[in-house]
Amino acid sequence: MRRSTAPLSSMTTRAVRSSTGRVLRLLLLVGVIGLSLRVVAQESLSSEAILALIEDEEARQRAAEELERLELHPLDLNTATADELARVPLLDPFFIRNFLLYRSQSGRLESVYDLKEVQGAELRLLSLLYPYLTVGEADGRPAKPRREHAVASLYRERSASLLIRSVGDNGKPLDWTLLGETDQGEPFRPVREGWMDHLSGTLRYRDSRMSILLGDLRLTTGRGLLMGQGRSFFSSSIYGTGIPDRVTLDLRPHRSAREYDYLRGLALERRLGAVELVLFGGYEPIDARIEGQRIATLYRTGLHRDPFSLRHRHTARREMVGGYLSYDSQSGHIGMTGVTYRHRTKDGHPLLPPLRYPDAMVLREASVDGYRMGEKVIASGEVTLAPGERRAAEGSLSYLDEMVGAVTISGRYFGKGRYSPYGSGDGHYSSGRDEWGYRLQWSGEVARYVSGTVVADRFRRTDGGSPAGTMLLARMGKSSYHGSTLLTLRWLSVPERPRRLSLRYSNDRQHGAKWSGREEVQLLHTEGEGVGGSVRGRIRYDDQKSLLAEGDLRLYRLAKGQMILSSLPWMPYLYGGSMLRGQGVQLSGRVRWRVGAHVALHGRVALTIGGSRTTDAALALTYRL
Repeated sequence: MRRSTAPLSSMTTRAVRSSTGRVLRLLLLVGVIGLSLRVVAQESLSSEAILALIEDEEARQRAAEELERLELHPLDLNTATADELARVPLLDPFFIRNFLLYRSQSGRLESVYDLKEVQGAELRLLSLLYPYLTVGEADGRPAKPRREHAVASLYRERSASLLIRSVGDNGKPLDWTLLGETDQGEPFRPVREGWMDHLSGTLRYRDSRMSILLGDLRLTTGRGLLMGQGRSFFSSSIYGTGIPDRVTLDLRPHRSAREYDYLRGLALERRLGAVELVLFGGYEPIDARIEGQRIATLYRTGLHRDPFSLRHRHTARREMVGGYLSYDSQSGHIGMTGVTYRHRTKDGHPLLPPLRYPDAMVLREASVDGYRMGEKVIASGEVTLAPGERRAAEGSLSYLDEMVGAVTISGRYFGKGRYSPYGSGDGHYSSGRDEWGYRLQWSGEVARYVSGTVVADRFRRTDGGSPAGTMLLARMGKSSYHGSTLLTLRWLSVPERPRRLSLRYSNDRQHGAKWSGREEVQLLHTEGEGVGGSVRGRIRYDDQKSLLAEGDLRLYRLAKGQMILSSLPWMPYLYGGSMLRGQGVQLSGRVRWRVGAHVALHGRVALTIGGSRTTDAALALTYRL
């Protein structure tokens, strides 16, 4: 029966893909017409400072999307639930629990500044979040924009990129997103192939009980073992307690130019009191090298800048159907995820997953997750329901005390045969597989306005005879309304790899109403390779009305094999910062000029002088209505 239905299934899938491509091209054309009339808006400076505190790339992307949503629809602190608060970047469960207790005792908040009265509040972090929070009618702020359009171009290494983006968010019941993007070095494609390298769009309907998403979407369930991004350690504990998030379901449009880890299809979310059901289905184009009937290698960058990567552009697709059923209360949650997926070539021929995974055309996975918050204890975990070495599990237990702080012990196990391309476990080996480990962590206040975090992590491969690895981290930060200082020390020893030690010091300071500065020192030591590091300084002028200008200077000298992320000034919707290696100097500058009430012009230039000279220039025009 499978043989007789495969051609029909393949024809149907191709028809759906063709129809979807035509719809996305039509939406893109509508967006371009809108851009010709009105084009992009000023960004929130708070978002830059928030994202700078998040080291993990996946978590930074999620935070950027959440801040974008909150900028349009600030969260009302007087009605916010624990789940809604958990989605706000920088708010950890320790603070959320204390806030809910404070609200129940004090009643209605009169101002967002009342947050400073909550136990464990970090003033500098809260000041960054104030633009995204409200207290309903008492706030008095003007309504946020509901239409946003952008066009941006980035020039780097003798090639340019183009990004066109349009978002319409009316809250309820309907909103939409449209994005077209070509990276530098990628040629424009024929119109029949979509013109740009990446076309993405989502149409969403939502009310108090139901949401329907059509197009490109992102989905995270549980702790991210099966669907979505794993709860990376570095994404949370660097600025908070590191206690596992309460967010157990996150369904949202894919509004990024990133070309992987999203699902192109349909999702339905239905809420019936404390019960919630999500059904989803679709496919994701993937870049892969194929040998016979098997995927030999998966490529996750989505940047097609050279002939090799262009040959593998969207050579396969991952088709998936599944669901998530959960029950929530104010203090607890339990949920179950089930998915079925398979791989096919772009022509519809079945494929086996990479060699190290099970020899099955169709893979089925399920998991159960839970969360429980008591007065002083938080328990969280997820386990996959799979046979043998395909199992995976992750769990933690946290104890909270206003005097002592937060102590968390957690453990994880990822079997050798685990295969979950949509979820990356919180581990130190690639693909979140073939590892078990445990972690002990303390976070709390060292002194007034001074917080600290200490972490010890021990791990090894699932083979009992393999050597163990260790990760140690210590962090101390001081924050106030005038700035923040952060010192981080990290040591990592992974078997069969050089040991690495890093020390990072940064200081942000406000100098009057319009001027601010940043100093940063970073030192790296790699076993057998030597010591490297960088020194960086930045000065910024912002009159809060029409002009923002900043200059940045970085001196770096890195040992062989070491690299650090380039300190390019932020630009709307442009991603993929380059890495610095060797030794050299990087000079950069940025200007944002608000041409009118709704229009802003952004520009940046960066010159890197090292082994070779590299010029990076970007220009963006934004319009927000």
